[in-house]
Amino acid sequence: MKCIPFHKIPKPVIAIAGATLLFGTATPLLKILVDDMAPLVLIALLALGSGAGVLCWRLVSGPRLTTGQPRTSRRELYLLMGTVIVGGFLAPVTQCFALTITPAATAALLLNFEIVATVLLAFRVFHEPADKMTGLALILIFAGSILLGWNGESVLGISLGALGIILSGFFWGIDNNCMAHITAYPPELIGLYKVIFGGSIATVLVIVLGEPLPGADLIVLALLTGFFSFGFGLILFIVALRDMGAARAGAIYSAAPFIGCIASLFIFPDPLGGQFWLAIPLFAAGALIVIREQWKLGYPVSAGDEKAGNLPEKTGYR
Repeated sequence: MKCIPFHKIPKPVIAIAGATLLFGTATPLLKILVDDMAPLVLIALLALGSGAGVLCWRLVSGPRLTTGQPRTSRRELYLLMGTVIVGGFLAPVTQCFALTITPAATAALLLNFEIVATVLLAFRVFHEPADKMTGLALILIFAGSILLGWNGESVLGISLGALGIILSGFFWGIDNNCMAHITAYPPELIGLYKVIFGGSIATVLVIVLGEPLPGADLIVLALLTGFFSFGFGLILFIVALRDMGAARAGAIYSAAPFIGCIASLFIFPDPLGGQFWLAIPLFAAGALIVIREQWKLGYPVSAGDEKAGNLPEKTGYR
């Protein structure tokens, strides 16, 4: 198979690959952090680090879209409010609280539910392309989520921690689709809005509840995780979402949970039962089908990439 030269790989593919790596490695780091500090303190520190990362990106990339006010419709304002509220606070808080009672490797795999939420919302609400094979993939991932989170002792049959991770995946799916359809604001500005909103609420709650601060080493780790994974990673993800659409970007992003799972297996000695190993093939099959089907569909490329010839030859991209 002929390899595509790096300079001809579409920029959105490079962006989503970088975001996938950064977000994937964040899961075991979050588990380390949330085990030794209150989730709200962690959210506040991540927001501070993420804001620094977004500002650094802005300084390095140079000023863009700074002349005049962005032309926004009421629809875009609603989408911006959705991504700021859901992605800036609800999703990360739900995920961090769920991580306190969920093994890291299990949580990483359960985050595959984000793919289900992202693709279903993209298809049903925003009318992005999908087919029967994609539907089969989502069923496999959903079945893997139920199998992995099943706990006969709980009222709903699913453990509270697994339910929290699945709920956070649903929130992330809403966030992904909102970000994908916002065009009037630059990625950095969207990131800053999310950081300011989520970080401010978390900080106020930390002060009101009197949550204790962790040690200096954990504070530094939380800031660095926010800087790279939720700062740089967020900008790369928004860039990819805009050029590829939520469903297609989500297809490649489906590798992130597996990266987090592999990293978690090396870091944590968590005892993993038979449910974990039975769920892995379901998640893997579903993710591979989504990647294959969405890759075949291609994605709308930017004029700059098309003019520069940064498209791979003989692939599904158009």
